[in-house]
Amino acid sequence: MIDRASLGVGTATFLPRYGLAGEELNDSPQAALFQSAVEQGIVYIDTASGYGDSECVLGGMADLLTSRRVRLCTKLTPKSVAEGLGESLRRLRRDHVDTLLLHSARGDELTDQAVADALAAMKDRRHTQRTGASTYGAADAQLALGQPWCDVVQVEHSILNPSVVTVLERAKRSNQEIVVRSVLCKGLLTARRHRARHLDASARTMLDRIESRAFEWGMDLEELGVRFALDTPGVDVVLVGISHPAELEKALAAAQRPPLDAWQMESLEEFDCSMQDWSHPERWLVPT
Repeated sequence: MIDRASLGVGTATFLPRYGLAGEELNDSPQAALFQSAVEQGIVYIDTASGYGDSECVLGGMADLLTSRRVRLCTKLTPKSVAEGLGESLRRLRRDHVDTLLLHSARGDELTDQAVADALAAMKDRRHTQRTGASTYGAADAQLALGQPWCDVVQVEHSILNPSVVTVLERAKRSNQEIVVRSVLCKGLLTARRHRARHLDASARTMLDRIESRAFEWGMDLEELGVRFALDTPGVDVVLVGISHPAELEKALAAAQRPPLDAWQMESLEEFDCSMQDWSHPERWLVPT
């Protein structure tokens, strides 16, 4: 069996109209989908208190997650750490999580001593093994890694925007983890990219070229996006949002593929669009 310890699944898809998913997002029973993921070898699940009823759904799978030793990560806003983790643990039906992250943390929150003390208290009470932050951009991610309480940083990373991990690979300490999300750029690196109304002709051409490259190498666009993230130096966990079985199967298929060769990884550098706003979903200012 393929070791998929570096592949995880995310539950942001519990949010309505996540990314470019559209109305069909919640068509599949979520509990059955995530149970299938675990049964097929997934050992890392990312969730958050703000992701709809995701924590409750995972709570209904508590026995399975424990028996399979699934690493569970949840996220809270910096202001809610002191009291919010207890509520999350009740929904998750467990007494601890593997990882607790500050959700979308900014610079001033990352350096707030009260937040640091709250995270330390959660560790002292053994409610979590690791603490850290999910951030946007290289500056805040570096700032997070520099904090003594930061064991994990979660950042955006894709073929279109590899810039953050490039910086963090050199900055992280040996005992710190880099977890990456948005590896399919919230749908831009899938067939759903045609729904993105904010793309100009050059951006669409770029995405078509990436798909052509994937076909040349015997895979589809989604598989290439996941495989690229898995093969990026410095990355410890790759999160893929799943909303129906086909997406799970594509992620697992990518994990089963041999690693990309060095020349393939190098050739993908020409698709780095990190200087352009359209490659950053958090900057999308128009309806998709």
